[in-house]
Amino acid sequence: MTYPGNILLIDGISGSGKTMITRLADAYTTTTSPAFNYSLEYTSILHSLEKLDTSTAQVLLKLNMDQRRYDGSISREVNLRPSDLSSVLKSSKRNEYLLSLLKNDSPDTSAEKMRLHPNLCFVTHQLNGATKLIEDTFLDKYFELLCVRHPYYLLSHWESYVPLLGNSPRDFTLWVDFSGNNVPWFIQRNMNLYLNSDQVNRAALCVVEILQQTFQKLTVNDSRRVVIPFERFVLQPRQIVAEIEEKLPVGKSSSMSNILKKEKVPRQHINSGRNLPIYRRYASGALNSISDMRNDFKEKELAAQERLSPEIFNDLRQLSDRYFKEFGEWF
Repeated sequence: MTYPGNILLIDGISGSGKTMITRLADAYTTTTSPAFNYSLEYTSILHSLEKLDTSTAQVLLKLNMDQRRYDGSISREVNLRPSDLSSVLKSSKRNEYLLSLLKNDSPDTSAEKMRLHPNLCFVTHQLNGATKLIEDTFLDKYFELLCVRHPYYLLSHWESYVPLLGNSPRDFTLWVDFSGNNVPWFIQRNMNLYLNSDQVNRAALCVVEILQQTFQKLTVNDSRRVVIPFERFVLQPRQIVAEIEEKLPVGKSSSMSNILKKEKVPRQHINSGRNLPIYRRYASGALNSISDMRNDFKEKELAAQERLSPEIFNDLRQLSDRYFKEFGEWF
């Protein structure tokens, strides 16, 4: 069987607003409820690291999509935990998924569900530069929402996340061997520096490596991709929503205004978001700031300079300049 629908990926570095964009994507009736899929990620990563040949990786990927498509059509393995971000109880389609649990598993039931939601939607963990396998496998059936954020505003999130890498049962990051040491798969050019750095410098290196891979990806224009800069989206969302509905096969959502309002978008200050446990857990910064956005940015830059080694801060500052060149200033 070959997967008959579209693949919609919500990708980008952690801390860039993917939780918010997940809610936005779920508002479209043509998408399945966004879910995590580690098999998709691992297959793509191993292929990008040349650990899996293309033909084998594509077979595994197609089989995974066929399974996920069918399982979703009968509500098999749905996440019912109310506190989880991927819980169907948070989805606009929750009643539909719950009713499917009670129906018999018939071909007609499965086919109808697949027809109603042709876009199979997944949220990934900073896959970024490792999506080539998915792009080449599904071609014009592949679409992507790529979330980005200014590097200075990602630092506190990643400083709280780095200690979990390889230590927490909640983390499933792939590792690679470097001189007998384990290094996260996305650290591909500064492995020795990563191993010899403290927590905050490791966090900065993660941000640098992942965003560099992202910018490399953006050197090639792709009509299947919509890039979502966090700052521009939370201040002026309508243009990006219009681009999503123009470039991706999602149609329009009658509930989009309510979804944006719930996410406190648009807002007057980029920090004035929702007070959710996930944001507090990863220390994503103050939800409100006494500084205007320009001074808030300067404070973030100064704090990074004071805490990071000169070498790593210089890489972060270069990324900052590149980010402004690519997406412009928001203050």
